[in-house]
Amino acid sequence: MNPDARTPRDPLRRDAVLEHTLTLPVLGIPVTFAATAAEVIEIAEEAYGNWRALLDRPDLCSDERVSIRIFVEDVATVTAEPGPIVYRLADPDRVVLRMAGGVGITDVARRDGVAWVDPARLHDRATFRYGVLEAMTQSVLTFLDRQPFHAAAVERDGRAVLLAGPSGSGKSTVAYAAAQRGYRVLAEDLVFLQMGPPFRVWGLPGHLHLPFSAREHFVELDGALPELMANGKRKIAIDLRDSDAMPAIPVVDRAAICVLGRSTSRPVLTPMDGDALTATLTARLEPGFDLFADTVGGAIRQLARFGGWRLDLSDDPQEAVTLLERVLPS
Repeated sequence: MNPDARTPRDPLRRDAVLEHTLTLPVLGIPVTFAATAAEVIEIAEEAYGNWRALLDRPDLCSDERVSIRIFVEDVATVTAEPGPIVYRLADPDRVVLRMAGGVGITDVARRDGVAWVDPARLHDRATFRYGVLEAMTQSVLTFLDRQPFHAAAVERDGRAVLLAGPSGSGKSTVAYAAAQRGYRVLAEDLVFLQMGPPFRVWGLPGHLHLPFSAREHFVELDGALPELMANGKRKIAIDLRDSDAMPAIPVVDRAAICVLGRSTSRPVLTPMDGDALTATLTARLEPGFDLFADTVGGAIRQLARFGGWRLDLSDDPQEAVTLLERVLPS
């Protein structure tokens, strides 16, 4: 009898040997990307290549291992026409991705994700990166003690300030203003909280996306035009990867938190305790973040140990940067 006949094959083809691979410690957790097409690995490098710096810091890396496998082939059950990507939580451990030209599933219990995508899906690299590769990777990592939290983050000398608030509250613009004054940008609008021990805040640096109105406050943006982002919004894209604002290792263990609001004249900084921060930041959790409603309160109280504030912004985001000096934890 053929030995292969006695061995049931994995219906998701996790046992297949894929030619192209790359392993990077994303958010401090080693992730192996494997694909049938070299272009997928190129996109993974674009998305997460900066995490290679952690290879020399095993003290920051987890013992967990994650696998993301992408099969690029004709997908007979769907068309390759452009369309939205739909995410569905099949159960607490699994997320299913369905799209025109592909399908995927991630499994936290198995520490893996696998997807089949039509070659045409790779023509729009930005959407594939944002909607498939990053979405799959982060849907596993976020359940491995990397809780997502909706905030920008800027850092100086290993100390950070998180800027929390809904979309449009000014997070990216204040982060850009801080970068112009010597801060490094850990994250544009999403950080990951490691409850530990030790407690850590991880960022995903690389780009900022500013509203068109930012041109009024930064002369270097004069003439900059907004671009269509993968999420359908139009923003001025700022690439930080080759600038001094790009941190070598985007993680800190001390981070205060500011809730952003609006002032009528000048920026105002008001202390907030852990209860007030928790009540404010959990009152209306956005989709995706609401999956962590049971644990986000504990994460916010951890941050409050380093200082909690409400920062009401004036019309000029640069005026807020001076106040950040008072917020940085000691």
